[in-house]
Amino acid sequence: MKLFINNIVEQLINYSSTLNDTSILIDKPWALLDDELEVQKLIFKKNKELILSKNGQVQIGKWDYFPNAKSLLIDRNADIILCKEVFIDKGVMILSKEGIDSRFFIFANENILPDFDAKSYLNELRYQKLRIIEQLLHDGRILEVYKSEILSDPFDETFIGGNVSIEASPIADGKYQLAEMKKYYEVKDGTIHKIITETTYTNPDKHEILILQQHNLKIKNGDELFMFGEMIENAIINFSKSKNIIVRDGKVVRLERKNPLTKWLSRIFGQFFGTYYK
Repeated sequence: MKLFINNIVEQLINYSSTLNDTSILIDKPWALLDDELEVQKLIFKKNKELILSKNGQVQIGKWDYFPNAKSLLIDRNADIILCKEVFIDKGVMILSKEGIDSRFFIFANENILPDFDAKSYLNELRYQKLRIIEQLLHDGRILEVYKSEILSDPFDETFIGGNVSIEASPIADGKYQLAEMKKYYEVKDGTIHKIITETTYTNPDKHEILILQQHNLKIKNGDELFMFGEMIENAIINFSKSKNIIVRDGKVVRLERKNPLTKWLSRIFGQFFGTYYK
């Protein structure tokens, strides 16, 4: 939980308010889950009185706010704690206790969170502010994709370069298989480096060719090719009646016309226009 709060606060810090705006704090029914996992309710009054309620027992304490230090002093009679602002919102306040242990105090506004579920509230706020799109992985985890715009097609290539995380935490480099079994995100340095689609073709010899395509609609240079359950390292593959696939070092180099004349014309076309006819 502490790691989650650290990560989520780091991401939402630009959206934090401050207790300089006392309307966030005063006369609101704030709830704090204490060390005994019981809810303690606090109402900060304008006259610096603090009403504390736990299990129906009410006490009167005190509070004060120091704007230059961005710190809130809470006198709960049983103890006095000095807490520094970490994240302030109308629904949730996160404060850290001054000291070595950097303990978090999480307050929920009962009017906005009657179930006191601050974690879900913060996560929803993060999704809204950072425009996060969920992608379900094959292993049941949720991959979070950060985009400046939400597109109707979740597998659009503009996802490439988007930051990703799982439960607000950075993830290791590698391939992440989506619940839609034939799709992968290749992640590098915390961003989507490639979107890979498993596509199967049957060639004129009735052999299956599996290609890990970087584009879901067409074969591109650099795609990986498999036949008979193994990656093909170097070969000329009979792909269709009119084309071969040239593979070098396990990667597709190009699709090549079988007819010598069209093959020569394709190369001439490539020289002038910077692309190879496919």
